[in-house]
Amino acid sequence: MTEKRSGPRLKWLLISAGAAALLAFLISIPMERTSRTEYCMSCHELKTHKTELEKSSHATDKDKNPVECRQCHIPNGFGLRYLTVKMMGIKDLWAHKFGDPDNLDRRRLQVAARRFIHDDNCRACHQDLFKTTKDEKISEIGRLAHEAYLGKNGNTRSGCAGCHPNMAHLPAFDRRYPFNAEFAKNLPLVQEQK
Repeated sequence: MTEKRSGPRLKWLLISAGAAALLAFLISIPMERTSRTEYCMSCHELKTHKTELEKSSHATDKDKNPVECRQCHIPNGFGLRYLTVKMMGIKDLWAHKFGDPDNLDRRRLQVAARRFIHDDNCRACHQDLFKTTKDEKISEIGRLAHEAYLGKNGNTRSGCAGCHPNMAHLPAFDRRYPFNAEFAKNLPLVQEQK
């Protein structure tokens, strides 16, 4: 009697696995398309971010190709972190369609955005944390901070974006800080309400 029952179970298991694979494939198509820079730039309120990126030290990746939005903002692989970022994207799309996209609170959004820049995305280009992108040694403070980050000299809970804010985007309200001066001089003067 057990042998007869295992046949239908195996059949349903195979059908379920096939349906799950098909569903994953069908979901992956819009997920891939909405991860493209062209899709992100279809919202006019993000054009400022693109201008900032193009003027930043992060305009190109380690292979000298233009940096795509997904390289920083979309986690590699499919999992909870990936789905969370995609859900945030749906929230942003909702704000674009039904909210007031010209009056977004960039200060508040900036804090949330930094939480979703995963260190693996940064480390894809910055593999040696003890040299600059120009292959020079980093400062002593930088060396100590990176040793703490790597757990060699204490420990830190801050990720890359926590210590390195405004590396690719620089809103007007952060341009006044001396450490942003080099980046800020490349950007057009803009007035932001928030």
